[in-house]
Amino acid sequence: MNKKICLSTAALALAVLACGLPSVPEIQKSIEDVREVNEELSRPVGPYFGAGESLPAPDYTPAENAYMIGQQVDSGSVTWMVLGWFTETGPYMPAPTLYVDILMVNRGSSPVFIENYYSSKDAQGQDTYDNITATLNPGERVRKWLTFLLVEAQPSLLVLEADSTYGLPSQRLIWDLGPAPAAVTAPPLIDGEKEQTIYAVGETVQAGELTIRVTGVSYPPSNAQSPAGYKKVHVDLVFENTGSQDIEIDPGYAAWLKDAHGYEYSTAFAMNYSTIFPGGNLTTTAKFEVPETATGLMYEFDGLYIGLPKIFVRLEP
Repeated sequence: MNKKICLSTAALALAVLACGLPSVPEIQKSIEDVREVNEELSRPVGPYFGAGESLPAPDYTPAENAYMIGQQVDSGSVTWMVLGWFTETGPYMPAPTLYVDILMVNRGSSPVFIENYYSSKDAQGQDTYDNITATLNPGERVRKWLTFLLVEAQPSLLVLEADSTYGLPSQRLIWDLGPAPAAVTAPPLIDGEKEQTIYAVGETVQAGELTIRVTGVSYPPSNAQSPAGYKKVHVDLVFENTGSQDIEIDPGYAAWLKDAHGYEYSTAFAMNYSTIFPGGNLTTTAKFEVPETATGLMYEFDGLYIGLPKIFVRLEP
């Protein structure tokens, strides 16, 4: 999870003490600027979808022993593809931000847990870092945004230190990002990819000794704290323990949305960590903020942490 930078009106108060009392319009403008920056930096994940649609296709020869944007890279049972990148700058940001769109597919027959570290290396060899944690069902596609604060404005390489802990080969994968921002369209299907089982709202899903039921979905109006361009999605849930042992409901796994492109969103307003006793149940609501352009949303319960697969419930057609 990326660290979030939080600004407050305390900074404005310090400015008042140091420089004297500004006018009311100046105060209002400063508060608006602070709110805008907070909204920008509190995005749940990555930039808006479609941000790379206007970018040109990659047209370059990659460095020796490096892959290029759009090239399929197979490692063990997982396929990686870097689909594009671009940079953004904004007020109060200490450095340009690099966004890299990456796709992963599990071609194998067993779930895969990925916890890999990435570095962005600029033309001078300086590194900045991000990491991806993801669970992939057999045949599942997942897309993520990598985010880096750059030392220099021009990135050069993306380096993946592939993880050997969870059954993947231990190796270093390197992508040459090319001389300028570029993007490719994600392939509709990759070898080994297959449709996932998807349940309906109101349907009771039995997963081991846990039952899961989505009882409703709503879209409350945005408010002043909502990031611009995002919508609220609330998912009502009922979990029941039908076994003889306690079951821990960890919001870090139990509260996700996934869209039609394969992007996943964790909730910015996580459910509480809860223990369900044998025969007991938990009724709760997972609250999300996702881009307005996200479509085909599904609720996702990632049960690998308790020995269960991912479960998907379709919320939108």
